[in-house]
Amino acid sequence: MPKRKCESDSQKSSKSSKTEHDVEAAKDIHPKWQDFELLSEETCIEPNVAKSMIKLLEDGNTIPFIARYRKNMINNMTPEELRVIKEQYEEINLLKSKLKSVAKTLEKAGQLNKNMRNSLASVRTVEELEHVFAPFKPESKRSLAERAKSVGLEAPAHNILNNVCQEDLHYYIKPEKEGLKSIKEVQKGIIHIIASIIANDTEVLGYVRDLRTKHYFMIETKKIDEKDKKNQSTQKNKNIDVSKYKLYFDFKIRSIDIKPHQILAVNRAENQKVLSVKLNIPDIIFNKFNKFCIDKFKMESGSKDRCQILKEAVEDSYTRLVRPLLVRETRSTLKQMAEKAAMETFSQNLKQLLLANPIKGKYILGMDPGFSNGCKLALISETGSLQAKATIHPFSKNVSNKAVCILKDILTKHRCEVIALGNGTACRETESWLSELITSNIFSPLKVTYTIVSEDGASIYSCSPEAQKEFPDLDPNIISAISLARRVQEPLAELVKVEPQHLGVGMYQHDLRKKHLNEALHEVVSECVSFVGVDLNTASKCLLKEIAGLTEKRAERIIQYREENGKFTYRKELLKVKGIGEKVFQQCAGFLRVGPINIEEEYNFYATPNTTKLDRTIIHPESYAVAKKLLKNLKLKEEDIGSGSFIETVNKSELNETELSVKLKTDEHSLKLILEALGKPLNHDLRKELNITPLFKKCLTSIEDLKTGTVLSGRVSNVTHFGCFVDVGVKWNALIHVSKLKGFQLKIGDRVEVEVIDLDLERKRIGLKFLKMSQ
Repeated sequence: MPKRKCESDSQKSSKSSKTEHDVEAAKDIHPKWQDFELLSEETCIEPNVAKSMIKLLEDGNTIPFIARYRKNMINNMTPEELRVIKEQYEEINLLKSKLKSVAKTLEKAGQLNKNMRNSLASVRTVEELEHVFAPFKPESKRSLAERAKSVGLEAPAHNILNNVCQEDLHYYIKPEKEGLKSIKEVQKGIIHIIASIIANDTEVLGYVRDLRTKHYFMIETKKIDEKDKKNQSTQKNKNIDVSKYKLYFDFKIRSIDIKPHQILAVNRAENQKVLSVKLNIPDIIFNKFNKFCIDKFKMESGSKDRCQILKEAVEDSYTRLVRPLLVRETRSTLKQMAEKAAMETFSQNLKQLLLANPIKGKYILGMDPGFSNGCKLALISETGSLQAKATIHPFSKNVSNKAVCILKDILTKHRCEVIALGNGTACRETESWLSELITSNIFSPLKVTYTIVSEDGASIYSCSPEAQKEFPDLDPNIISAISLARRVQEPLAELVKVEPQHLGVGMYQHDLRKKHLNEALHEVVSECVSFVGVDLNTASKCLLKEIAGLTEKRAERIIQYREENGKFTYRKELLKVKGIGEKVFQQCAGFLRVGPINIEEEYNFYATPNTTKLDRTIIHPESYAVAKKLLKNLKLKEEDIGSGSFIETVNKSELNETELSVKLKTDEHSLKLILEALGKPLNHDLRKELNITPLFKKCLTSIEDLKTGTVLSGRVSNVTHFGCFVDVGVKWNALIHVSKLKGFQLKIGDRVEVEVIDLDLERKRIGLKFLKMSQ
């Protein structure tokens, strides 16, 4: 009888199934991809470059070192591109670590069978791994498929899916047992098992991944009514200003069109229970998914009952398992994209801030404004040392004249013409006061100008142990004023004293993963300090510890060596410092300069055999031999490096770099770097090339003078994905919305000419249109 034959087949199938799904010993899961393949795919770089990059990172090379000295291996990529690749490689390592952990958990649970190993080996994202592992999580409830398996429905489910035999489902009915009481419950259990198999099938997951990348979904957001917020207690939610999310109260956008700042805003509003977010997946996704399953599992062959069960299983698999996976992966991808974009913007802004041109050789007055506690003044010399300090009260009627006298005396005595005014409380009122004094020629014959300086992080630094060590008996407010002046005189050296996330140049930084943000920002700081370079004999611990390859401990040991043994005379002397071996030296050497402090020292300095002027260039010691061969080829002398005639000869030389690199046994990228270094003055400062300078002003534009159509000049003070904020010399920063930028990519410090297109004085908002770059 068919029924008995099917029982026999079912028993055979059950036995074979048991053999096939026997739990294996947990070995390391070997993914069906190699690291470089997945890295290449995720970052769109060539596979050979991905291989090289992984090798460089695994060998402990830093981003600044790779970007400058290993260009030949990384296809000349920028530090920004390298950071993205490094972050993606860390994601791959995280996925592999999670794979190993999941495999161990499944082995302990007796679930690590061949099919499961195959599924784990095929996952390419953490979300896919979570999807595959979800039914087996120890803390989770048993899945519907697991419940069905526990009552003995796994074998018939496999038989039906694989079309092994024609099952009589009545055979499995057991009225006394939950899940088997009726034919309906048996069918339902079998459908749940098949649905789970389909949803975790490696080919199906691959196809779903492909569908997700080739189609867009609609994102809808709506404001949650107060009456719907039943379980939202909390004072936290009561204090939220929901009006700032007004744009998203009834919002629709395609997933391919949504901007990073919109994603971050929507996610934050959703977390704060202000918005509900829905991802609508088009019907075409299910239609394609259904067709793929029909073809793969041969759903149209076999009995009518089999076809019906498989049809329902595919629908159940999609609705209950695959569609939620699509939503999770899409939202996760969008979130990662938004976070990366936000970090890139933050990093770019930070870089522009750090690489601002130093204003050297001048006395500068730092001014920390305030009302009741007065304005704190601190005047620094050309070397940054404190020369004078005072507290004035320009807004007190009784002593306002005294404030003018004190300010004038300090400026006149030291012939100081530059004021660095902090942008904190009372900034604009103090600016108006200063502007009036300058316009009235109070400081004549001095030609005094001022620039607005960001106070972000200054108060944090002024109370830090390092500040207290340098100024043990000084009021922290005066230390803040000193910091403001130094931020103009030598911005890089001063700003590295502050944690980068406190420098106020970000966008939604509080929504980003703190660890990733900190790592990304410290990479930028290290890149900037390294590429500018520092003098090994004069650099502070704050600067040294940011050099590629160095740490705070190594910086302390360098300073200790300096104090005990005197000045360094050549780069390789670094190897005598405890804790600095060949690998650390390789990473940091090219970013540290060694040479005489002044002209008087120069003659005696180069009298010893180990000293060389190459130590004052960006040429790495590993390339000194090539550099010396090149000099011989150009008939130039090493002792003339940096002189005017030497630089002119190098820059005018017409060389076939391809032939010359072969002759000198080096690569073209290294040769170009050597030529570039020899063609510039010693201790060349790349910040001069960037020309990011403060905006110095003599007077303030009155807000009342503004009207639509007014043309102004200003300086970009912050950059976000939705536009740029510009200091145009009035009380508030104005915004050029991204739609009014004419496609220009502006950076912090850029000087621009703009037109006022919108004024809302009540909300303190000024809308601008970009006209052109200005000098």
